[in-house]
Amino acid sequence: MNCNSNNKISDNCLSCAVNKLSVFGDMSESDIKSIKGFIDKKRHYTKGETIIDEHESVSFSLCVNSGYLILGSYLPDGSRQIYRVALPGDSIGFSHKKEQVKYFVQAITDVDVCVINNNTVRDLVTHEPSFALRLIEILSNNSQDYQQYLLNIGRKDAAQSLAYLILDLLDKIKNISTTCAKNSHAESEDFFPLNQEDMADAVGLTKVHVSRVISQFKKDGIIKCAHKKMEILDRDELVRIAQYPPAN
Repeated sequence: MNCNSNNKISDNCLSCAVNKLSVFGDMSESDIKSIKGFIDKKRHYTKGETIIDEHESVSFSLCVNSGYLILGSYLPDGSRQIYRVALPGDSIGFSHKKEQVKYFVQAITDVDVCVINNNTVRDLVTHEPSFALRLIEILSNNSQDYQQYLLNIGRKDAAQSLAYLILDLLDKIKNISTTCAKNSHAESEDFFPLNQEDMADAVGLTKVHVSRVISQFKKDGIIKCAHKKMEILDRDELVRIAQYPPAN
């Protein structure tokens, strides 16, 4: 990733549309004002750009202001495994040192991110207790979410996995739309950032298989979809297929 830009943040952190969902969400107004000096840059990436290469050594963390990213790995046969979709308000990284990452990060829409140097993360944890507590909470919740997601996707057939993916992602996007009225996609709760190839790589299927299942969902009147749009017409049936949400 090229982080040599001199673009400084001009937006007030207090007015950030995704502040409530971000790692800074529980900080007081005075604390939020103080963090502006800790954030190094604001960067814009266009759809398709790779932000971090797999196995790249990085010394920064990212907060997603707007847009959608995928995190994943390339398998020995050249195929991809997507294991996370990062949404507005999500955080990526947040280590206190430079380290080699075992995943790639790619923009699947136009994306704006705040870039925070890992040395800065250490300073924030040291000097801003509310930030430290929020970071621990987010990292813990992320770990539980990934575990739950993998357990549910891995133990389902093709239709169940895709139904679960659709419900999980659309519910998260709806939450962003509800919580952050200023988010760039807030006006469209049916916005769906993944194409069929992305969906295939997220659930471990072929694109042809995904296309077949999606076509059946449409034929059965369960969903309606077009480019970057997905509308659930029969949520009860999709929930039944997906066995969603998972039982605790």
